Amino acid sequence: MDAQNLGVNSYDESAAIEVSGDRMEATITFVAAIENGRPMTQEDVVALLEREGINYDAGLLAAVLSNKKYERKMPIAHGRAPVPGTDGFLQFHFDRSNLKPKPKIMEDGSVNFKQLDMFRLCNRGDVLITTVPPRDGVPGLDVFGKPVLPEKTKEAAAIPMGKGTVLSEDGLHLLADESGQLLILEGKINISPQLEIQGDVNNSTGNIDFNGEVTVRGNISSGFTVKSKGNIEVGGVCEAATLISEKGSIIINLGAQGGDKAELIAAQDVTAKFIEGCKVVAGGNVNADSILKSTVKCDGAVTLSGKNGLLVGGSLVAGQKLVARTIGSPMGTLTDIEVGGNPQELNKHKELVEEFNTLRAEFEKTDKAVNTLTLAKQRDALDETKKALLIKMVNMKMHYRTKMNKLQEEIDEITRILAVNVGTVSASNVIRPGVRVTIGSAQMLVREDIPNCRLRNNGEKISIGPNI
Repeated sequence: MDAQNLGVNSYDESAAIEVSGDRMEATITFVAAIENGRPMTQEDVVALLEREGINYDAGLLAAVLSNKKYERKMPIAHGRAPVPGTDGFLQFHFDRSNLKPKPKIMEDGSVNFKQLDMFRLCNRGDVLITTVPPRDGVPGLDVFGKPVLPEKTKEAAAIPMGKGTVLSEDGLHLLADESGQLLILEGKINISPQLEIQGDVNNSTGNIDFNGEVTVRGNISSGFTVKSKGNIEVGGVCEAATLISEKGSIIINLGAQGGDKAELIAAQDVTAKFIEGCKVVAGGNVNADSILKSTVKCDGAVTLSGKNGLLVGGSLVAGQKLVARTIGSPMGTLTDIEVGGNPQELNKHKELVEEFNTLRAEFEKTDKAVNTLTLAKQRDALDETKKALLIKMVNMKMHYRTKMNKLQEEIDEITRILAVNVGTVSASNVIRPGVRVTIGSAQMLVREDIPNCRLRNNGEKISIGPNI
């Protein structure tokens, strides 16, 4: 019995298209033919897609038709998603983390707790922040072939410009307008030419190496270094530490107790309440109440004023003068003083004299050998080897003489300079025995108390006069 006799209708195969809410995918669902219904051809499916306005994928269409499943949604078209853009942002060229500073790991694996690098430093002209503009995305297409726009990108935030900074000509870069410490204050970038340590310089701060001025409210602990392009001011005491001011002065309000290990080096002045057991080098003057058992060199004057005005022990070289109340001690402590002339010139003079004396010793040794070989030659007692040695010795002797003459000229020139730039040593109270004084080319050793006096070079020797 056939379907028609049973009253069963005949239906062709059909299909329905469904599009996702975002229009990025289309599916097709096939309904099978009933009885003698006609199956859908590829042309039928294409016609259906075109009526719906679907941009179908030929590959997907072929796959669907070759593996047709009824009453099941099958992907027939996909849109192309848009490529998102990127928002503009600020690129910071320094570490903004608020993590505690970490000690430096050395090459041998040891840990240096003095190198914490806890201060963010910069030089004038450094790029601090760069504005990176937004980048637009690429539109996509939905299954109907219509564009799908990416989300709109955002501009970068405004550059947080503070004091000591400047924008580049194109407005995209924040630059340091001066050298100093980088600070973030109220969300803005600031450059301070001063570094202020509220407490001590110790393990909590590590060594300081700053390109501006440094102020330490507390003390400088032993073993630590404070280095600065500008002035260094210490509110407390400097222990066995190193202070270096490359272009400025050093001021230590409560003095330096160096333990024979401290170094105070300044391009300009060094000023301290007291200086004990320190090496001091100053391009300007040195000022203190007292200097004990220290090595001091300065281009200017050393002035010891205040309650004590005392210099005891060690050595002192001053380009201009020494002014004190008391020099030396009742115990006869050896105290070496040189004034008059630049310390560099004094050192150079000393080095040249030492070199001259060494050459003279070699010259005399060579001269003696030449004389011995010459006598042997006169007796015709030299073989060829000794004759060659004689020639070599004569040449060496001439070389030493030429070099000695040149050195002597340099020594004489510095001696003339030192003779002109003579200084003075003044003591309003007393100079004690054990003090050795050099002024220019003259020297004296004090053997008994000299009260209220001023020492100067009179051209022949050191003269003693009243301190007026």
